[in-house]
Amino acid sequence: MSAPLAPEAIQAALTERGFVVTAAPARPAAEVDPWGFVEALLGARPALLERQAIRPLPGGRSFAATSGFTPLHTDSQDLRGRPPGLLAMVCRRPAARGGESLLVDGWAVLEAIEREEPALLEALFSEERSVPFYFGAVRGPTVARKGGALVLTVSPMEPGDAVGRALAGFLARAPRHEVRVAEGEVLLVDNHRVLHGRRAFDGGERDFLRLLAWLEAPLGHHPRFAARAREIAPLSAATDEGEGRTRAVCELLGGVAPARVAERFGVTEATLYAWRSAFVAAGAAALGARADEPPP
Repeated sequence: MSAPLAPEAIQAALTERGFVVTAAPARPAAEVDPWGFVEALLGARPALLERQAIRPLPGGRSFAATSGFTPLHTDSQDLRGRPPGLLAMVCRRPAARGGESLLVDGWAVLEAIEREEPALLEALFSEERSVPFYFGAVRGPTVARKGGALVLTVSPMEPGDAVGRALAGFLARAPRHEVRVAEGEVLLVDNHRVLHGRRAFDGGERDFLRLLAWLEAPLGHHPRFAARAREIAPLSAATDEGEGRTRAVCELLGGVAPARVAERFGVTEATLYAWRSAFVAAGAAALGARADEPPP
């Protein structure tokens, strides 16, 4: 297997076309230190991160837990109003047959819509929609997200509204890249730009580790569309202190050694554990207050 690409080469490929395949770095392992793993690939540490095994499970119902075909979509779990900027799919074992990743450049789709149906483009930027996902609905414009971010929101579920159906028609005609990721390789995708799906595969041997990383800055830039997104959802002030503490707690809960987390964030371990206690207490209070309904 070839050596991992340098962070500069990975960043360049993500900026150019929105995805790249590279050999996974030897250290750190994604299972042991996912934050460090992403940092080794991009040269920058993520703000927050979510980790999930992607493999068939007995009785699995979501696309992540079955071997069936997965329609094109974005991973749109929100954190403070926007989804993760990076999707990293670490291949621990490929399927014997099938399971190839399918990728579509969402910016190219928007450019086609701009040429052929400008009224639809306007609706994608400005019309509030409720887009259903397995984890719950995402509400807001299809393209512009909180803080003026240029982000596509596309569900693998059938759209139930006119705007969603019109967009689906363009996606069905869009050129697709088909990528087979080998064991020990990782597929990196600009999740704000590129839609991904998967071909069905045989058996239950396919095993990937998915990392969703929220980054400090977008991986790519489309000047025209980015300016339009900022007009729809102006930038808001960031709560840097609270987000930094949340990042530290999530690293701790994700298995990074407490001494390492405390050193990185310049605090004592006692302070770090106090942050963790506050984080868990606030989460428990929020769940108790809204035990049977999602937050607005």
